[in-house]
Amino acid sequence: QENVDVIRRIYAVWGKEGSPVPSGLLDQQIEWVNPPDAIERGTRAGIDAFATALGAVSDTFAGVGVDIDEILDAGDRVVVLATLHGRGRGSGAEVERRQGYVWTLRDGKAIRFEWFNRPDDAMRAAGIHC
Repeated sequence: QENVDVIRRIYAVWGKEGSPVPSGLLDQQIEWVNPPDAIERGTRAGIDAFATALGAVSDTFAGVGVDIDEILDAGDRVVVLATLHGRGRGSGAEVERRQGYVWTLRDGKAIRFEWFNRPDDAMRAAGIHC
């Protein structure tokens, strides 16, 4: 439950302040992992790279937000099932997409964020059978 509380705080700060980076809830060596089908796939390491990846999402979508549908405790991992919404800055098209995110935590801090375009993939990655 403690890890779930950390993730809830991260999203609360993210929604209120625009970035969880200065919150102290992220490890300095945190990894951001994009899905293989992302435009910018792969892993970014370190708090600065996390901030850059987060900024790229905001640069792509105006009014971007994440509405949490469910949070699942998987030990040192927490799965967030959510709906990403925003408007494409280039196209103006409204976007609303169900996604899954897996956060890995150690000592009360997030050390890894994995983004999945399909919620079931996030659950499987965390060892939760769906």
